Amino acid sequence: MTDTLQPTGQVSPRLALALASARERREGRGRRMQPVLWGVMAAIAVQSLHASPAPGVRGRHLAVTLVLVGCLLPMAAAASNLWPLTGRPARCLVFCVLVDGFGFALGILQPGSMSTLPPSVVVLTAFLILERRAATVLAVVVMGCLTGAAAAGLDGGTDNFLHQVLFGVLLAVVGIVVRQSIINEVAVTVLLAQLEDAREAETEAAALAERTRIAQDLHDVLAHTLSGLAVQIQAARRMARRDQASGDLRGLLDRAGGLVKEGVADARRAVRALRGERVPSLERLPELVERYRVDLELNVTLSVIGPHRELQPDVGEALYRGVQEALTNTVRYARDAQATVTLVYEPSATILTVEDRRTGPGPVRAALVEGSGLGLTGMRERVTGVGGTMHAGPTAHGWEVRMEIPA
Repeated sequence: MTDTLQPTGQVSPRLALALASARERREGRGRRMQPVLWGVMAAIAVQSLHASPAPGVRGRHLAVTLVLVGCLLPMAAAASNLWPLTGRPARCLVFCVLVDGFGFALGILQPGSMSTLPPSVVVLTAFLILERRAATVLAVVVMGCLTGAAAAGLDGGTDNFLHQVLFGVLLAVVGIVVRQSIINEVAVTVLLAQLEDAREAETEAAALAERTRIAQDLHDVLAHTLSGLAVQIQAARRMARRDQASGDLRGLLDRAGGLVKEGVADARRAVRALRGERVPSLERLPELVERYRVDLELNVTLSVIGPHRELQPDVGEALYRGVQEALTNTVRYARDAQATVTLVYEPSATILTVEDRRTGPGPVRAALVEGSGLGLTGMRERVTGVGGTMHAGPTAHGWEVRMEIPA
């Protein structure tokens, strides 16, 4: 019966859990059958002790003892779970052959005893455990042995033979019904799990399609617009060089070009994220800091304190975007400042700070009062959305952004 719990193909976690639950229920039914088996063994032993000849240590009595032990020992092993009947049909087949053979011999040595029970146990076990064809063949063999014994006048005669046949047929029907109910239960469990998987896959496919549509719109509106802006700034830079504009104006146009380039890259990364591609994480933090240092000529350093640990993708992206926004603000309002990005892995939290220290007089960040500005608002929403806190405000020498995510 193990084939009913072995689906083909790739198994999802939900389906694997459902099958494990079905196995536990099936094993629970098997454990509930153990007391019944012990009861059958007790009935056979008691009847055999009161039959004639009774078990003993000499002659025919010794033969009864040996046959009785040979009949009860496999059942005792199965009832104690020392001889599991499920898993391999060969184990079940050997069990049935031993019980039926010794039970048949016991019926010959003690005519009229409880010799009906061993063949009945064999028939019920066969139809519960084995495939129906194999169980039918085994049941036919058992009935053939009983027929031969009845024809020879052994084992209680014709009346006992009819009782054994009728009882065996009844148990065969019971075994077929119980086995089929277990198969149906497993099939329903598998179908329900597969249905849930299909619904989840359909939901994910719909979400992916919607993200793809949004990504396309974002690509058309932002990326194309920023690309056009980059072309215009490039033309303005060439005009400034041609007309020999002031160095401040050329520097401003260069920085604007760098910012537009960064914006185009961010738009492309957002499109890739919406399409289900790899999202930014703290693993790319050195790359981000290096890009600001080289491309935007920002004096920025990165420091990592504590042993690295893996964070959830949405947490890593929120912190990454927070650093990106903080460094962009530093470029806009304190380009000459010394910026420091510090990532601290504490046992109870992950803390990321971006601090800039002005080395001389610089522009005052009046537009960056805490709680104002879309950049800070978006940063705070990202961090709080993953269960963290964010603080941004002035310090004695500059400005600091602090993001903290509980571990």
